[in-house]
Amino acid sequence: MQGEELIDLNEDNKQIKEKNSTNKVTNKSNIGYVSIIIILIILFVLIIKLYSFFNKMNSQKQYKSLIIFDFDKTITINDTFEEQVPLLNSKEAEDDLYRRIYDENWASVMAEAYNTFYDLNISISDINKRIDNVQITPGMKELFNFLKDHQKDNNYFLVIFSAGHLYQVKRVLQRNNLTSFFDDVIAFYSYEKDGKIIVNKSSEISCDFCKGIGQCKTNEFNSLKKKYEKQNIFFDKIYYICDGINDYCLARNLENKDQLLIRKNYGLDNYLYNDNYIENIKCKVNKWNNGFDIIDFFKNEKN
Repeated sequence: MQGEELIDLNEDNKQIKEKNSTNKVTNKSNIGYVSIIIILIILFVLIIKLYSFFNKMNSQKQYKSLIIFDFDKTITINDTFEEQVPLLNSKEAEDDLYRRIYDENWASVMAEAYNTFYDLNISISDINKRIDNVQITPGMKELFNFLKDHQKDNNYFLVIFSAGHLYQVKRVLQRNNLTSFFDDVIAFYSYEKDGKIIVNKSSEISCDFCKGIGQCKTNEFNSLKKKYEKQNIFFDKIYYICDGINDYCLARNLENKDQLLIRKNYGLDNYLYNDNYIENIKCKVNKWNNGFDIIDFFKNEKN
């Protein structure tokens, strides 16, 4: 028609396509920005949650001072198993058993000794009477009460590492009302069954010093540490109170910050100083005669 402009449909379609293409690019860019923002938000939330988790884990950790007690001739005056040996009623048999105690796997020797007792018609009642003769070292009950009274301020964690067997250790503790002072007791596993004391034989260990005796207190310590770390309990300092040569293995593995308390003129004292094994000890060494000396040590240590 005259006077009317012709519309170029192709041009319009081209412009529409270009506009749509531009919109698509813009939309894609917007989607990309949004995606990045979402990812950043997710990462931020994850970081906050991880921080809260580890912060919570750290806040739940309990750091304690581990006090390890040997049992025989440390907590007690005499050796609990040796107190039972006279039941054999034979000097030759007693001497042989004493020799085997010091030369062979202790759990195996104790297990066989109880079988011998029963062959001789020695009852568990007879054995218990001998165990009940064992006396507590002077000052030890006072020491445990002292540590209990200062538990809140010092976070003490008390354990026993004994080369004896569990039945006799627990009986001595129970009869002297000492059980509640200890968080754990490590000893050769044993139990009473049908009027007999059964001692489980231990497996051989590879420790260069403890090989053959059936117990390594360094291994016992490492196991104890792992056990309680799973419960968020960590030991930041160790006090090892002991007397015997079999305590040397753990003593030599204590760190500079730890404290070794050895009974004066007993086996470990002589071993360290007479045989010059003191050079292998990294921590400070202290000597004691009774529980009162150890109380004085802890009083002075906090001053």
